[in-house]
Amino acid sequence: MNRELVRSSVIDALGFLPFRVLRAGLRNRSPQRALDFGAFCGRVVARFGGSGVEVARTNLSLAFPERSEQERGRMLDDVYANIGRVVAELALLQGRHREQLLDGVHIEGREHLAAAEAASPTGAVMVVTAHFGSWDLCAAALTAQGHPLTVVHRGFSNPQLETMFTQVRRGTEADLEELKMGPRAVTGVLRALRRGRKLVLLADQNAKPEEGVFVPFFGHLACTRSAPALIAMRRGIPILPAFVYREGRSARHVVRLSPPLELESSAADPEKTLQANVARLTASIEEAVRRAPDHWLWLHRRWRTRPRTGDDIAAGEALYPVRRGPFRWLRRSLRQRLRRDQAPGGAT
Repeated sequence: MNRELVRSSVIDALGFLPFRVLRAGLRNRSPQRALDFGAFCGRVVARFGGSGVEVARTNLSLAFPERSEQERGRMLDDVYANIGRVVAELALLQGRHREQLLDGVHIEGREHLAAAEAASPTGAVMVVTAHFGSWDLCAAALTAQGHPLTVVHRGFSNPQLETMFTQVRRGTEADLEELKMGPRAVTGVLRALRRGRKLVLLADQNAKPEEGVFVPFFGHLACTRSAPALIAMRRGIPILPAFVYREGRSARHVVRLSPPLELESSAADPEKTLQANVARLTASIEEAVRRAPDHWLWLHRRWRTRPRTGDDIAAGEALYPVRRGPFRWLRRSLRQRLRRDQAPGGAT
C-alpha cells in the first residue's frame, strides 16, 4: 500500500513538473515578455496537435460551421495563444509582479453587483462565469479588492496542481473559499449563501444526465448542471454573469459584471421553468464566448453527453478523440488500484 502511494506521488510530481519549470522561468520576467513567450508556446502546441487540439478543433467546427476551415484554424491558433498568456500570468502571480497584475484588473458594472446584493434575502449573489480569459487572475483580483468569494469548481486530480491554483487565487490574506463540484458541495453552497457570500460558479462544462438538463449552446443541445439555477429559484438568490476580458495582448483586464438574470418562476411546470432558466444562464456564457472566441477554453468536451433524440450530433464517444498515452494509462491504472485497495475489504 505504501509503495503504491509513493508511486502515485511520483506520478503527480512528474505531472506537475512542466508547471514547476514554467513557473521558475517566467515568474520574475517582465509581464509583457512573459505573455509574449506564453503566446508563442501556445501557438507551437496548436501546430503540433494532440487530443486537446483535436477536441478544440471539433468544438470550433460545431460552434462556427459557417466559418471556413482556414478561419477556424486561425481561431484555434488564437485560442492556444491566449491559453499560453494565461499560463504565463499564473506564473507571474507567484512572483514579484503579482501586485502589478492585480492592479491591472478593472471592474465594470459594480452597480449591478450592488443591485443584486440589495435584492438578495441574505446579501448573497451567485456570480456565473466560465473557463474564460484569465479567470483565476480575476478571482485573485476580486478577493484582493475585498470581495469575499466562495468558488465552486471541478478541481484537479493532481494535488500539487490543486494547491498551486488555490495559492494563485487566494494569495496570502484574501478571503476565498473553494468547494469541489459534487453532491457534497450542496451543503457548502447553502452555507455560503446563508452567510451572504459571493458564490462563483463555472457553469460551462459538460454534465452527466442525472446532474443537469439539455439546453442550447451554439445551436446544439448541451447537458448543463441545473443545481445553480434550482438553488437560485428556491432561495431567491440573484444570478450575475461576469466575464474577464483581456485588453489587446497585454496583462491588463476588465471584468464586466452584467445585470442579474431575469429568472422565470412558475409552479405550473417546474421542470420546464428550470430548463428555461438554465438556458438563460447558458446563453449569457455563449454571448461572452461569441464576443471573444479566443478567450474560452475550447478544450472541454462540452457536447460529450448526448440526448437520445432532438439534436443533429451523433451520440456516443466518437464525437471526440479517445484519450491515449502511456503516462495517462499509468496514472489511471495506479489510481484505480489505490481506490480498490482503500475500499472496504480491499488489500492492505
